[in-house]
Amino acid sequence: MNKTLSLISLAFMSFSTLADDQDQGIQWGIGAAIVSQDQGYTDVGNETILVPALAIQSGNFSLLGPRGSYKVWQQENIEFSVVGQLRLDGYEEADGDIFLGMEDRDMSFDFGFEGELDTEFGEFGFSFMHDVTSTHKGYEAGVSYGVPFNVGDGRIVPYVSASYLSEDLVDYYYGVLPNEQRAGRMAYVGEATMNVEVGVSSDWFFGKNHMIKADLSYTAYGSEIEDSPLIGKSGAAQLLLGYVYVF
Repeated sequence: MNKTLSLISLAFMSFSTLADDQDQGIQWGIGAAIVSQDQGYTDVGNETILVPALAIQSGNFSLLGPRGSYKVWQQENIEFSVVGQLRLDGYEEADGDIFLGMEDRDMSFDFGFEGELDTEFGEFGFSFMHDVTSTHKGYEAGVSYGVPFNVGDGRIVPYVSASYLSEDLVDYYYGVLPNEQRAGRMAYVGEATMNVEVGVSSDWFFGKNHMIKADLSYTAYGSEIEDSPLIGKSGAAQLLLGYVYVF
């Protein structure tokens, strides 16, 4: 079963911070992350995977795992970027009994923008991503707030975020088509909803070449996802441990 788009990219989001401390030019690194998550699907349970990734930083361009971004505008404490990334949601029939007789739900490539405002009160972020592959044909818009704390050579950021998922997106990944219904799995049409996430993100730097990332979060599903016959829990817990070596 594929992960949500945030999981893998979170493992390498801080690569650019480490690269900024290096000499100017192209910086690149390799790493991996252990991701453990229970997505809340009925009778599916927790899943742990090891994810390798490549990270590249060149000027305003960053490639971090399945996520690429280009910073188009920056002024003092405000920045704005265009972003493209794989949405790694979805499932196959073999992923669990709840999916037997259902069509596969595929990953998509989403494109959009994001911005960040750094203030003395914390970091504010916003984003908008739309499917450009006509897979789920929907969009996701989000806002976030985090307060960073420097601890030695590390950085800890407690945060909260809210994401609005469009009707097409929710229906594609959590809906049940009329020809897919069976006993215990009625047809279901998903509608737009709001997810809320709380968590702690941390980055730990060792010299100029090593970074370890540890994140823990919980996403509370909106009612339109929680009411899906595919979902047996009210949210998803996530644990991520990652390492990047910068050359």
